[in-house]
Amino acid sequence: MLYAAVVALCIAVPLGMWLVSLHLVREEPPAGLSRVAVVHGSVGAACVALLWIALRGPGRHGVGHGAGGFGWIAFAMLAAALLGGLTILGFYWRGKAVPAVLVATHASLGIAGAVMLAAYFSAPVSYGR
Repeated sequence: MLYAAVVALCIAVPLGMWLVSLHLVREEPPAGLSRVAVVHGSVGAACVALLWIALRGPGRHGVGHGAGGFGWIAFAMLAAALLGGLTILGFYWRGKAVPAVLVATHASLGIAGAVMLAAYFSAPVSYGR
């Protein structure tokens, strides 16, 4: 499940980077952008769910190297980014302008969560506690 979460994150992050670059450059979103946003959000939500399942299972990455808690830190950051994304979706549904600070916070939490997950994933696995 951890591998699936990492793959999902590797799909969601570039889509999110493209979306934020369009948000910061353009005032009016191009046609079809909502489809990309839906894919980004769906894959990101799947990543959070898969990561939660993976962290509850056997085998812990990085326990012997001081990175054992990085998985849960990544989960918390990515879950907070998911909540920020849902807030952005609420703005979009109401037809209101999305504040740039909300987009920046969502992106920052997502990138920080991705870095923490990469650090956790790259640490060796240990099955003892």
